[in-house]
Amino acid sequence: MFKTIIKTALRVFWKERAYAFLNILGLTVGLTASMLLLVYIDGERSVNQFHEKIDRMYQVMEHQNYSGTIFTTTANPGPLKDALKAEMPEVEHFAQFTWEQERLFKLDGQSFKESGRVASEDFFHVFSTKFIEGTKENSLTEPSVLYISESLKKRMFGERQALGASVTVNGWGEYKIGGVFEDIPKNTTLEFDFVIPYAPWGERNDWLEDWGNNGIRGLLTLNQGVDYKQFNEKIKGFVKEKNEGSVVELFVHPWKDVYLKGSFEDGQQAGGRITYVRLFTAVGIFILVIACINFMNLATARSTKRAKEVGVKKVVGSSKAQLILQFMGESVIMSTISALLAGLLIMLLMPSLNELIDKQLTFSFSDPNQMGTLLGLGLIVGLLAGSYPSLFLSNFKPVSVLKGSFRISGWSNGIRKGLVVFQFLISTFLIIATLIIHDQVNFVKNKNLGYQKENIVYLPIEGDLANEESAYLFMSRVLDNPNFSNVTVASNTPISIGSSTSGGYSWEGKAEDSETLFNVLQVGNGFIETLGMEILEGRAFDPSLKSDTMNVIINEQTAKAMNVENPLNYPVTFWGRTGKVIGIVKDFHFSSLHSSIDPIVISLRPESASYFIAKMSTNNTEEGIQYLESLTAEMNPNYPFNYRFLDESYENLYRSETTVGVLANAFSIIAIFISLLGLFGLASFAAEQRIKEIGIRKVLGAGIVNLIMIMSRGFIGLVGFGFIIAAPLAYWFMDDWLNDFEYRIQIGAFAFLLAGFASLIITIITVSFHSVRAARANPVKSLRYE
Repeated sequence: MFKTIIKTALRVFWKERAYAFLNILGLTVGLTASMLLLVYIDGERSVNQFHEKIDRMYQVMEHQNYSGTIFTTTANPGPLKDALKAEMPEVEHFAQFTWEQERLFKLDGQSFKESGRVASEDFFHVFSTKFIEGTKENSLTEPSVLYISESLKKRMFGERQALGASVTVNGWGEYKIGGVFEDIPKNTTLEFDFVIPYAPWGERNDWLEDWGNNGIRGLLTLNQGVDYKQFNEKIKGFVKEKNEGSVVELFVHPWKDVYLKGSFEDGQQAGGRITYVRLFTAVGIFILVIACINFMNLATARSTKRAKEVGVKKVVGSSKAQLILQFMGESVIMSTISALLAGLLIMLLMPSLNELIDKQLTFSFSDPNQMGTLLGLGLIVGLLAGSYPSLFLSNFKPVSVLKGSFRISGWSNGIRKGLVVFQFLISTFLIIATLIIHDQVNFVKNKNLGYQKENIVYLPIEGDLANEESAYLFMSRVLDNPNFSNVTVASNTPISIGSSTSGGYSWEGKAEDSETLFNVLQVGNGFIETLGMEILEGRAFDPSLKSDTMNVIINEQTAKAMNVENPLNYPVTFWGRTGKVIGIVKDFHFSSLHSSIDPIVISLRPESASYFIAKMSTNNTEEGIQYLESLTAEMNPNYPFNYRFLDESYENLYRSETTVGVLANAFSIIAIFISLLGLFGLASFAAEQRIKEIGIRKVLGAGIVNLIMIMSRGFIGLVGFGFIIAAPLAYWFMDDWLNDFEYRIQIGAFAFLLAGFASLIITIITVSFHSVRAARANPVKSLRYE
């Protein structure tokens, strides 16, 4: 039975080669796109899931309420760990750790600049790592013992054993290697190549022990059976109990949800990357549906060619079940061939996908899970795509078929038309969404931020350059080169301001209950000029006035928050220094356009700077960077040269949106391509069905243009109906997506008009191919038997 089905299917495929090619091509492209999306989605969902205690791991977070505005942060006060462990029996382990830090390791005359974390003693008990040298027991308890990754060990020691060896770190002295752990999987939000004990770092930063400061992160595990939501209710006011006047509400967030559901708005979890996972899941399903619709349409459209086959088989004794099995078998065989071809395409496209999304996803025929998924998709598609044609073809009445009185019912034509509408509904929706995403990404990339980001290069202040005298010498030598017009220093770049205060900035008349959060930027002379910021009132810092170290510059939002008649020259106190407001700078964006512009205070404290920021005066970028590299090598020989351009860092803020835009482009094209394959096949069938009509019209004087319009009219109506449904759906969905941006474009008519026009032109061109061929045919051939 099955052998007969396979032989019959292959015979049909060969006889109807063009039809089989269109179907296999459509199914292959559909399965390729959907499987690529599944691999991508699986990669997104796998982030952080490798931990042994993932179901009991939580990130410690805070909701901070500033005058009705809730700001959510992952930073916590230093004393929280010990207090929470002592007072909350639900806590099993609590690890505190810093943001990613760079340290210079010296060993045998060589230097290695590496990224890692400072962490407390519970770190390796919370974060799952396997040790290949040493053990995690009693780890991070000795202040001079650190732990390194396997890859760092190989860079520093080669094949030698690292355990017990001594290295010099950042000039702080010698540390011993207490263990080597396996490299952290790439699907993690917490990366590190070394872990240094917390104690010595905490001593250097004693401000951490203040309950009012937030400068450390926390990751904990709860004991078995603890409900984290009930635990959150219990710890909600914990920080307020320790710090009178605190605006902090403490809570823990599941570590398994941090990557996909880590966005908060007004104290509530809001969106995050899970939005894109859901979006691409829907896109993958839609593309498969479009491919299935193609199969159904082409199979039922060509039903007249197989009607006699069905009639003869029924006459000689074939049952309806046997015919269904045969047609379903043909469909499954075709989808299986498509699945195998899709696997080859996926392997070819995977490197490009990884480059686009900056991940290391894999696909292999030898992976049973992936191949099982792909073949399973192929089987499902085969069954779905073949279900309607099988039932449709097996219901033919042999008497009608063999008498030649068989006609395709209006109901069948209606189903086919409805499927075409649905195909183009999805395709048009994706075109509109792609155009709007493209416009928004261009908007955020090109928006005037309130400062100049082009031709601005920055590099860290570290090593020998951290010395104040050396830093000034470095800056003066930078300006000796004609490629640079300005240079300054700052605690952060304008797009990564990570410091803020509420009580640290005050002025006469400040309300006692005012809890406005002020962002803080500590800079050197020339900062305003280097970044090209606009001073609305007052002036910038003056290098000749030492008193400016007591003064501040504020933005418009800070001026509003102060709520005084004229904040310029108004006395203020900032972090223990009493001075005045000497300038008001025009509001500038110092975070992504997802957020509004918040109040900021800029103070002249070059001693707190972490970066050199230089403005290039020419387009000879390569020569300028080479000069910086040689100058750094001369003045800071132990550290590698490390620089970035400000505009590139800004674009990285929108990497997710850019990636989504590129993927949306690609999958929109795929959806349109598959839809056009179906339209091409249907147009071919329609041309065959109407060949005599075309011949008669041609004899009566109809031109090619008239015939094209006659043939295209029905399809244009279907595509237009799909557009009418897709347009409001796309508007609603994209307007909701744009609401995630504080600064966004307004959806205009252009995207909809362009999508409609593109669908119209594509439809006419596709249908015209067959219309022109039919119109050019000799009418004598089509009418000779009439």
